[in-house]
Amino acid sequence: MIERIDVVVPARNEGELLGTCLESVLVAVDALPGRIRTRIVVVLDDCTDGSVDVARSFGPRIRVVQTAFANVGRARAAGVEELLDSSVPRRRHWIASTDADSVVPRTWLREHRKAADSGALVALGRVLPRAADLDGDVLRAWHDAHLAPERHVYGANLGVRVDAYLLAGGFPPLASGEDEGLVAAVEALDPGLLPMLGVVGEAPPPLVTDLGGAPVDTSGRTDGRTAGGFAGFLRRLVD
Repeated sequence: MIERIDVVVPARNEGELLGTCLESVLVAVDALPGRIRTRIVVVLDDCTDGSVDVARSFGPRIRVVQTAFANVGRARAAGVEELLDSSVPRRRHWIASTDADSVVPRTWLREHRKAADSGALVALGRVLPRAADLDGDVLRAWHDAHLAPERHVYGANLGVRVDAYLLAGGFPPLASGEDEGLVAAVEALDPGLLPMLGVVGEAPPPLVTDLGGAPVDTSGRTDGRTAGGFAGFLRRLVD
């Protein structure tokens, strides 16, 4: 069973949206039943706005890490590094990831806990762009693309067990697509290593599972802070 669920939030010049994001994460933390320990770390990466003041206004409930990578993959990895805890078995430590321009539902960490306790190594959740940010045609196109049968991977709603994360090499240092890179690395692990992660038996749990519950609400802007990512996906719909 999972003993600790921590949250990492990379941010780059998200002072206007960061506060709302962190408020929603704190609500999700407080809604967790049982004695699950939690921490939240915000990685302020190459920020030149007031993001640091917003993050520090929450006091000791939010850890603040400042970096100058200008690289979301390295920033997200730095957040995980800050959260590693030798007092907790890695198999019982789960990291949930979201983005600073996003708002998570109250049940968000409950769903992560269910996924973690199911034995999965990675959990993928849905995101929903804010309708007010998008033209109606673009929003319909997004829904058509999002409901297609292929899998979608979003760093704004992703969870991973720490032992699997470390064995897979962590978030790759990519300017975008670091979320997909991590999931691919977990799925590509040598089968001979899987028993180290408790993946054994004739019908082991899936390595990757879907998160239930409400999606994470995220910005619908098309001029994101990275070259690709969710904003790039929306921009391709516009183009």
